[in-house]
Amino acid sequence: MSVGPPAKLKVGLVQINNSFSGQNYLPYSVGILQAYAQKNLADPERFEFLLPLYKRTPVDDAVSRLLGADIVFFSTYVWNIRLSLEVARRLKLARPSTITVMGGPQVPNRADEFLAKNPFVDIAAHGEGEMIFASILENAPARTFGLVPSITYRKEGELQATARLDRIKQLASVPSPYLDGVFEPLMRANPDEKWIVLWETNRGCPFSCTFRDWGSAIASKVFPFDMERLAREVEWFAERRIEFVFCADANFGILPRDPDIVKPV
Repeated sequence: MSVGPPAKLKVGLVQINNSFSGQNYLPYSVGILQAYAQKNLADPERFEFLLPLYKRTPVDDAVSRLLGADIVFFSTYVWNIRLSLEVARRLKLARPSTITVMGGPQVPNRADEFLAKNPFVDIAAHGEGEMIFASILENAPARTFGLVPSITYRKEGELQATARLDRIKQLASVPSPYLDGVFEPLMRANPDEKWIVLWETNRGCPFSCTFRDWGSAIASKVFPFDMERLAREVEWFAERRIEFVFCADANFGILPRDPDIVKPV
């Protein structure tokens, strides 16, 4: 009797953003994770990425859309953490085998208390997500999460923390979700949506303000994306008639090249 290929692991992505003047943000945080994974996974065909949840929606609707996922990643910040946690809680009740992962600035570096308060969260991810995301996916089928860096996870009822990764210094290794077509299926599925884009031209912040956390990259070196990539992304925005671009840099204008980025062509 012939045995077919193993079933694909279905991956849910959740980045709940606020709407702005009848427009919604493309979910850049989870989109760049997907772009990185598709480029770097040993066998990306083993994984099926579901359309991401990108805006506020009733919890029951969100759960119903995620029920088919084997693992769900939530990108969290102050504006979506409560809703994200409730979606994860109800999803876990409906399908206990689903692996739930929380990342983003709202996840504390010391996550024991966070995970104790939220027993439906299986993994807390710390810092830049690209390499962590890919490693979690590689290890998800066997649930060998002790091999994944920069996470706190549950193992036999106990919380375990793994060694932290350094920041990505060569951002050329991180592909653009815009240029790699990650958002095309989402945009086709929502043809009447008016999109806003988040745009990174660099990462990091040299300052150590006490009132903010910029992707946990505070008091650190600023690493730039290359100018050719940025020019191609601007062309992508223009071709799709994106009217509003939100720059996600901590300090746009800090680099000598920055005036050239905004100079009219």
